[in-house]
Amino acid sequence: MEAILKIVMSAILSLLTALGALISTPPKAEPDYPDVEARDFSYLQYPAEAVKTLKENGISLKKFKNRATEGDGEYGEARGHDDANGIIISPYYTLEINDYNIPVYSTVVFVGDTETGELHSFSEIYIDESTSLPLEIELDSDDYKIKEAICLPESLNVTTDVNKGTMTAKITGTGTYTFLFNDASQEAGFTLFVKDRLNEDATIEGLKAEYGEENVTVYDSGVHYLDYINVTKSNSVIYLRQGAYLIANHKYEINSLSDESLYVEEEALSSNSLGLTRMPFVNFGNCSNVRFYGRGVLDMTRLDRRERRGMVFTSCSNVEVIGPKIINSPEWSFITYNCENVNIVDVDIFGYRINSDGFAICSSRNVNVSRSFVRTGDDLFGVKGLGGYEGIHSKNITFSECTGWGGKARCFGIFGEVHTPISDVTFKDSSIIYRDATWDNDRVCSLGIIVEQQGGSISNVTYDNIEIFKDTGRAIGCLVYSDDIENFRIDNIQYKNIKYNAELPAKFTSNGRQNTINATIENVYSGGNKLTNADIITDQYAKVEVKN
Repeated sequence: MEAILKIVMSAILSLLTALGALISTPPKAEPDYPDVEARDFSYLQYPAEAVKTLKENGISLKKFKNRATEGDGEYGEARGHDDANGIIISPYYTLEINDYNIPVYSTVVFVGDTETGELHSFSEIYIDESTSLPLEIELDSDDYKIKEAICLPESLNVTTDVNKGTMTAKITGTGTYTFLFNDASQEAGFTLFVKDRLNEDATIEGLKAEYGEENVTVYDSGVHYLDYINVTKSNSVIYLRQGAYLIANHKYEINSLSDESLYVEEEALSSNSLGLTRMPFVNFGNCSNVRFYGRGVLDMTRLDRRERRGMVFTSCSNVEVIGPKIINSPEWSFITYNCENVNIVDVDIFGYRINSDGFAICSSRNVNVSRSFVRTGDDLFGVKGLGGYEGIHSKNITFSECTGWGGKARCFGIFGEVHTPISDVTFKDSSIIYRDATWDNDRVCSLGIIVEQQGGSISNVTYDNIEIFKDTGRAIGCLVYSDDIENFRIDNIQYKNIKYNAELPAKFTSNGRQNTINATIENVYSGGNKLTNADIITDQYAKVEVKN
């Protein structure tokens, strides 16, 4: 009898244990990402040894975000960091697309309205003609609770639905889909990059057949620690496979302006025509027919401010760059100088440091920048005339299908140095999410021609089909900014088919001194209202024709 009682009691205990397991909440498992090629679309996944959770890096969320605002010394907030790379696994979101788990990553950005560091989260997928559209996306939030959501740019016509902290939406093709949550906050934005699917092996073999195997350098998926890459040979190719993660080694302590002149690399002096004394992280100098392809990462988080520039092309021709992400450049992320015939596609740039400008197209001809996203700590898509050579100029430059999100300066335009003539520049079919720098509302704006240094002239600039979700300062500015500039001409500037929301009116002014501005405005809306002459600030030196 006693033995039977023990058996019964044991069975009851087992049953109670089983019931307890059923009603308790199991710990949340890490997402199980299936084979990247196991469906009719694929996705970007970074190597686990490079991109980790905050816990795995041993750093708090607050400390990670504070990189954008805190630090000791003159260059404190721009110092390098080695306790975690620039990209982490998102602490906010998990993503499913057509019921498949997709990795979500985050990086630090700066928000001007609040002067805080925040996280920008992103995922990237690849589609082709075999992909069944639309794609059903489902974004869940844990630490950051989604209550409402919108998708930008509005021209994508994507509707969202939020139910119990989960956002759903449908994606209908390639593009850059940026989602804002909870009254369109800048705190925790998410971007889904949807790009063309590639056969990397076939692409690499084709490049080797065209350029010669010895002229094609391939960085495989995984972590690569480098001082820099230097290419001075024509007919050269660098290819970063998906998941290649290139980390710039920190070598020089730069805590102040005076420290910048202490370190010189001899190879730099002969490898670029900008006069740089230290090598950029990626340098192409004095060469032709060169390519930089692939969906890898250039992460410069460990470098101090101005320790190196990002990706630089000087005195090059027939250049093509497709695919990489540039993270936390310590100074000017992407530069062309005295280059000709340049094609830049699908290059995304993130950063928070001052001087981490996105694209600086300087004194170059026949340049196209398309399908690129920039959110950095300075100007985003800019043209300059830096001079240096007799007869040098900037001409025939187009930015198309690009997205900007600016927290410290300007988005699309001609900024600062105009030492040499600039002409035939087009910004079209593009969008701005936010721009919220207001430290000088005559010097910073979304769509700007801001002349601070003279020597040349500006003519034939077009802004066409652009939408701006929110500018907390001035959306349109065309100004001769410096009081020292004289006899400067800004001719045939066109603004058409533009919609924006901004706190301040468009402004076209010169300082006199025989400077002139000639511009036209057509089909431009501010806050839903078509612009008229009464909505624009001008002076006697600016002739602005509003066509309605």
